[in-house]
Amino acid sequence: MRDLIAFITIVVVTAILYWGVEPYAHSVMHPHVAPANFDFAQEDIDFAKSEVQNTQNALNEAKSTQNEEAITNAQRAFVIANSNLADYEAFWGEINSIDLSKGNAQNGAELVNLAGCGACHGIKSAGMPEPMDAQTASEAYGVNPPDLSDIGYLYDEKFLAALIKDPVRALKIGHKFGDTNPFPMTAFFGAGGDLNQEVADLVAYFKSIAPKEMSNKDAFISACARCHDMKYAQIYTQGNKQSLAAYLGTTPPDLSMYIRSRSMDYLHNFINDTQKMLPGTSMPRVGLNEKAQNQVIAYMEEVGDSKKAQRESLGWWIMGYFFILGIFAVLWKRKVWKDLH
Repeated sequence: MRDLIAFITIVVVTAILYWGVEPYAHSVMHPHVAPANFDFAQEDIDFAKSEVQNTQNALNEAKSTQNEEAITNAQRAFVIANSNLADYEAFWGEINSIDLSKGNAQNGAELVNLAGCGACHGIKSAGMPEPMDAQTASEAYGVNPPDLSDIGYLYDEKFLAALIKDPVRALKIGHKFGDTNPFPMTAFFGAGGDLNQEVADLVAYFKSIAPKEMSNKDAFISACARCHDMKYAQIYTQGNKQSLAAYLGTTPPDLSMYIRSRSMDYLHNFINDTQKMLPGTSMPRVGLNEKAQNQVIAYMEEVGDSKKAQRESLGWWIMGYFFILGIFAVLWKRKVWKDLH
């Protein structure tokens, strides 16, 4: 009987820790956020609205305490949240007004030259080499500018239009870059024609030169390897790590085992919108489309957790083994101690 009581106690305590304490601790460390949404316009506006609501609640709470300093700080945060909401609504309203279906790839190819994209970027698929090697480029800009051959594959066309028109707003790094600290990539102000049509032409061009398919590894390299190592796969940062650390304010982590330290949901949400998961981070929103994001995470799993399926299936066999072992252990105990009971 004492053994049974001890067993039940262990089960109850374990259940409380597993289903009660651990989820609560996780919810405190990683508050719930809306799941990854690849309609970036709607995601940004919804997130900005939630920030307005949160700051409104904080302001109401501050008023109830009658603490003047707390009220002042809460009011300031509320004003900033409303300003951000207005900015995002205006920005994505502009992007949504662009008729991307009317983009002309041939005109876009001419615009690439007129806009001077080749001063920073290479386009290998169009026979345009990088103007500087990765080391020199990262020392000049902080991070090595990407080759533009694959962006039509990696990004949703609406996000790509937003990235061309206002990279700071699209990447959600306005807290890091501004007038006194300009972002290396400038906004596209047009080449003298209709600005929206020119953005549509550029998007059409980048889509026309993009590959039809990419491997998981190639998608990861294009999306992540300008900043992150993947040492287990012999993939290393493209550029000067000291320049990159100074640019970001910290050294980006090696991603070899990141799939083991973060949940799949966390990675999807983080790649989709870094600021939603880690407010104030200097890592820009990656902005991948759903297919490319799935490929990047799949590759992280291939490298960092290749035995996941085998490990999970083996777990059931191990539990079964211990269950059977437990039965034999109880029978053996009863046999040995039966004369003393």
